[in-house]
Amino acid sequence: PPPFAGDSLEPQWCGGDLCVQACADDMQVAFHAIRNLARIARGTAVLRWTQEGFQRTGNADPKGGTPRNLLGFKDGTGNPDVTDDAEMREVVWCGSESPAWMQGGTYMAVRRVRLRIEVWDRSTLSDQEATFGRHRQSGAPIGATDEFAKLNLEAADAEGKPVIPPDSHSALAHGDGTVKMLRRSYSFSSGMDLTTGQLDAGLLFISFQKDLVKQFVSIQKRLSKNDRLNEYMVHTGSAVFACFPGVREGGYIGETLLG
Repeated sequence: PPPFAGDSLEPQWCGGDLCVQACADDMQVAFHAIRNLARIARGTAVLRWTQEGFQRTGNADPKGGTPRNLLGFKDGTGNPDVTDDAEMREVVWCGSESPAWMQGGTYMAVRRVRLRIEVWDRSTLSDQEATFGRHRQSGAPIGATDEFAKLNLEAADAEGKPVIPPDSHSALAHGDGTVKMLRRSYSFSSGMDLTTGQLDAGLLFISFQKDLVKQFVSIQKRLSKNDRLNEYMVHTGSAVFACFPGVREGGYIGETLLG
């Protein structure tokens, strides 16, 4: 992706030719999956970078509610409905507008976002909620009670000020509501930064979309310029990948390239 305002990218967390995402209920299982793939690929491919991430387990929340990030706020509330085939074709899956080898696939954006947790923890709850544009406990937009209520960016208080700050994370990410992407991010905790004495922890942001420029890039440009959340985070890693369409029995990933 192009450089964005405020980026502080580190080469060891950027780029790569192939992306492998291994998911499991047990971190050890995911680790051994990557370990074995690296072993099989020896002599052909080498690991460039890896990042362990985690989400809340199903046992921790059998209801499957929206997971929270390390700042304590729900992450992914505004996602499109993955059970709606029409919406998935509109937002995620590449169609006739894409090259033949990508039709039925999607594009993946990955950002390693380090959170300034110590600074965040010194801010007030009201400042935190104004930063996200949502209530921390419920995940609802400020002024609403339902997590999935529509963002009313026109609502004003008695003094005429917007109820949801226009530079809040939710307001800027939402925009006019016409541009969406599917987010499936993970938290990470990699010990501490010995040069600063602060936690090296944050969000491994992952999104899937059919058009990187119109979706991910356009939204990230808005966020990088004005997002209140920028005070509490820094982007240190960045990469994008083409996720090929699925395969049928007897096929293999990437076979559409040779079609």
